[in-house]
Order: sequence, then structure tokens, then C-alpha cells
Amino acid sequence: MTIIELKKMMMKAKKEDKVKANALMMLVDTAQKIAKENNEEVSEKHIIEAAKKLSKMAKESIEAGMEEAKKELAVYEEFLPKMLNEEDTKKVILEIIDEIGSKNIGEIMKKLKSRGDIDLSLASRIIKEI
Repeated sequence: MTIIELKKMMMKAKKEDKVKANALMMLVDTAQKIAKENNEEVSEKHIIEAAKKLSKMAKESIEAGMEEAKKELAVYEEFLPKMLNEEDTKKVILEIIDEIGSKNIGEIMKKLKSRGDIDLSLASRIIKEI
């Protein structure tokens, strides 16, 4: 997904769904800010990072009782990579432990962060169980 495609989606959504349009506008803006901070052109990496950041905020808003944030969260989740389930996450963790020969949480988490398809809070819990 490019920033141009994202902007086209936003323009189309303005005619159909104001909540989706606003969520996409926030996504475009946040991705552009992240890219600018790194002195880079906006790429899919920035869009995913922005979606992670905004979905976290939307989840916090939902917990605070703001029901309309559920629609926003659904929009942001479309741009996130699919996360591995608990079983697959455990397999990946065990492979990393074998690879590095250590159960050091910091080292394992560092390897997991670079993947992007693992829920880090779930991974942390699994590592502690191991």
C-alpha cells in the first residue's frame, strides 16, 4: 500500500463513511509524520507503524467507553500484518531460544520485534511461562 493509494481510499470514503474517512486521514497524517521524523519518503513500513500506533490509541478509547472508536480500530487493523496465533508464536519463540542458546527475555523480544507479525504482549507471557 502506498500513500497515494491510501489518499485515494480516504477521498472515496469521504463520500460514503465519515468515520472511515477521518480514520484514514489520521492514518495518512501519522504515517507522514513518522516518515518526516526519519527523513524518509512515506512507505508501507510507515503506514503499518502508524496503524499500530493509532490502533493502540483506539483500543484505549474503547476501554474508556468511546464506542465509535471500534469503527476506527477496524479501519486501522486493515493495514496491520496478520498476527500469529498463540501456538505459532510459541513455536517461533522456541526456535529463537534454540538459535541464540539463551532464554534471556531481552534478546528474544529484540528478535521478535523485528518480525512484525507477533503480538509482543502475548510473546512476553509465553516467554515467562517457558
